[in-house]
Formats: sequence, C-alpha cells, structure tokens
Amino acid sequence: MYRLSVLSATLAAANGFSHGMAPLPRVASAARQLPLVVMEEEAAVAEKEATEAAESAPPAVEYSESLPFLVKRPQLKGYAGDVGFDPVGFSEIFSMDWLREAELKHARVSMLAAVGFVFTDFYHLPGFDYTTLEAHDACVASGAMSQLLLWIGLLEVVSIAGIDQMLRGSGRAAGDFGFDPLGFATDPAKLAVLQEKELANGRLAMFAFGGFVTQAVLTGNTFPYSY
Repeated sequence: MYRLSVLSATLAAANGFSHGMAPLPRVASAARQLPLVVMEEEAAVAEKEATEAAESAPPAVEYSESLPFLVKRPQLKGYAGDVGFDPVGFSEIFSMDWLREAELKHARVSMLAAVGFVFTDFYHLPGFDYTTLEAHDACVASGAMSQLLLWIGLLEVVSIAGIDQMLRGSGRAAGDFGFDPLGFATDPAKLAVLQEKELANGRLAMFAFGGFVTQAVLTGNTFPYSY
C-alpha cells in the first residue's frame, strides 16, 4: 500500500513536469508569429493615423462658378440659382434665408416694374397723359404716391410676419407666400426648374429696370429711350 502511494505521487509529479514542458512547441510557434502580430498592429495604427489626418485636414478649396478667382461661400449651397456669386461675403454676415427673401422680393418687383415702365409709354390712363419718366413727379403732386405707400406698406407688414416666423425656424421657404393659383408647384421637380427660371428672369429684370430708368433720364425720350 505504501509502495502504491509512492508510485502514485511519483507519477503525479512526472505528469506535472510533463505539463510544464508540453507547451514548448507552442511557445516556439508564438515566437515565430510575434513579428506578424507586431506588423499588423503597426499597420492598424498607421491606418488609424492616416484616417484621422484625412478627417482633420482642411477641405479642398471650391471656387465660385461665376467668379472663378474667388472662393465659393459654403452658405450658398443648396439654394436655387446658386452660381457662387457673393464677392462681398454677405452670406457670412446675414442669414441666407433673409438674403434670399430680399432677392426674390426685388426680383419680382423688378419684373413687374420693367414691364410697367415700358407699357406706360404706349398706353395712358384717361386724364393721366404723362410719360413714364414724368409719372413719378405727377403722382407726387397729385397725392397718388401716398396711397401707394399705404398699400405697399400694408403688404410689407404682412410679409414681415412670415419672414419673422421663417427666421425663427418655422420651415417656411424664403419667398413662399403660398401664391400658386394654377398649381405649378405640385411637382417638386417642376418647382425646382421654375424657381431657377424665376431667379434668372428676376435678376435680369433688376438690371433691365435700372437700365430703363437711367436711359430714360439721360435721353428724356420714351421707349426705346434712344437719342
């Protein structure tokens, strides 16, 4: 019985040492794989650093389409009629929605004014026989300008309420007063095209009206305002 106990203890000790020696091949294999692991870790670190550097790098400079020698203002993106024209940088000072509201208002008024300025050279109201150039002074003398100021002022008050709500984040689009009696804006794709056309014609009308007035004053003649 005693011998059996000694033999069991000896075998257990040998087995313990054999467990300690068995992993030697695994250790050698791990040692051979260690350089590969280190290289993979270094590659992962290098890739992470490259990604962080790319994210932190300044964005590529985008130049204006209308003025290629100037940088395009990022605030202009997403607005209809954007050709990168903002040489003074108003879009970095004022709200773009407010600027677009003002542009659309002037564009619409100029389109009506350009047609009206020429039309009144061909047709006069009874008892109002004045050229377009003379009409302003005549309206001031007769008091008609006061009525124009009153009614246009009322329209401005109404529009100011909508503009204020827009600037507070109501979601109203700049220049949108819900005026679409013929349903042109029912198709979003068609609406985008019409918005581009409105701006293009409105911008042209602003220049045209200024040219009409200047030429009429210089020549003193009616349409086509030539000498």
